[in-house]
Amino acid sequence: MTGVRTDAAPAARSRGGRTGSGATFARAIVDQLRMHATSPMAIFSTLAMPCVFAFVIHANATSGFSHDTTGDMAVGSAGIGMLDSIIVLVLFSMLGEKQWKTLNAALGSPGGLVPVVLGRLTGTALQSLTALPGTLIVLGLLFGIDGSFDWVRWLVGGVLLAFATASVIGLLGFAVLRFPFSAGMTNGLTGLIMALSALIVPQSALPAPVRKLALIMPQSHVMAWIRGAGPERLLAAVLLTGFFCALVVLAVHRLENTVRRTALPLEA
Repeated sequence: MTGVRTDAAPAARSRGGRTGSGATFARAIVDQLRMHATSPMAIFSTLAMPCVFAFVIHANATSGFSHDTTGDMAVGSAGIGMLDSIIVLVLFSMLGEKQWKTLNAALGSPGGLVPVVLGRLTGTALQSLTALPGTLIVLGLLFGIDGSFDWVRWLVGGVLLAFATASVIGLLGFAVLRFPFSAGMTNGLTGLIMALSALIVPQSALPAPVRKLALIMPQSHVMAWIRGAGPERLLAAVLLTGFFCALVVLAVHRLENTVRRTALPLEA
């Protein structure tokens, strides 16, 4: 009987830990959406940049410019809004966790900080999807949408682009948790990631050194697939998104070890 109880106890704890981690992950998503999904500023930050970008293109279009919305224009423009929105939302959500003094409690819960961080990132990715239909409406009004528009690539590519961007910006979330906040932490970040993600122009049009750096970004593979590349680019995007998520998880685990070893104040 003792052997049965000894074997069953770790299994019960393991099941409880997985259940607790899943609940924490789901709660972090709900909290993110509850606090920011209906915020006028969050919606504005998602739609403002791509809509201005689309208007500038329309205003400066030459006579030979195609007057129909293309898939890469629709997803790339939405990607600008996603990027801007996710950077802002990750910054505010992680700073909020510090301000509300929830990190130490999360550190002692099943799964630690990882489900909180991943839940927040998932919530921001879901929020940023507002840019996908929102931008398309503006582009449709400015340029029109013809029957050749690839709706499947627009939808699949747009959704994957949101989660790919969130996985990359997750490293910023780790930096905000690990280090004291500085107003310059995001300086130049939007422009740099926008260029490496090939949101505006095809990857082949980028300068050679930038083109090689862009290969490590899952967003550039998403955009290549939307522009007509084969399914191998879509697979590369999925794998790289998983890779960046794994980097975030490893970084957060390392942070947890540092906190326990050195009593690093997370909520300072």
